[in-house]
Amino acid sequence: MQRPYVYRVTKYDPADHDEHGHYAGSEDTVSDHGEVEASYLQSVAAFAEDTGVDHLTVREPQVPSFAHFGSEPPLDGFGLAGLFPTGPTGFHDGAEVPLDIALELVRAMLRDNGAWCRLEAEGAFAVHVGWDQYLCIGSSRPCEEALAQTCAGAVPGTPELLSVRDGDMAARPSNGLGWKRTLAWDLRHGGSIVRR
Repeated sequence: MQRPYVYRVTKYDPADHDEHGHYAGSEDTVSDHGEVEASYLQSVAAFAEDTGVDHLTVREPQVPSFAHFGSEPPLDGFGLAGLFPTGPTGFHDGAEVPLDIALELVRAMLRDNGAWCRLEAEGAFAVHVGWDQYLCIGSSRPCEEALAQTCAGAVPGTPELLSVRDGDMAARPSNGLGWKRTLAWDLRHGGSIVRR
């Protein structure tokens, strides 16, 4: 089963993107370790709950070998300390984690601590953090409640849910009429496909 609904949660204003859809504004591309980060995590939790998911599987786990290229200082254990009973060796492809641990893995990715993975419930849900804190969420369901919660939380300085349909529709801020029109169009046409 495919995940036909794909969403991108981001703190960046859609007006600050260039003609190719790349962010060109002045917003910092690192985690604030505060309200914005908490909003990202609340969005993941809301979409997982709306999909009916309480455990996720680690896919494609990665940690840096010798060099650290992240924008934040490296941490011992790559942000994995205390997350797995067996230590960092528990961070492997196929490891199943409860949602609270999955959220901590997303936090580590947002903070660019070194660990990265894709988290999924096969055929139902997936989440990963892309470059510059673009959070990509896929679900087998439209997640209308999670969309409403994420949109209601969109205030200046917190993430906005953006939707791009096959690259031919402009991203819209979640708190405006443009977002409602884009969302309605996307839901009528089977979800949205996100392009970076």
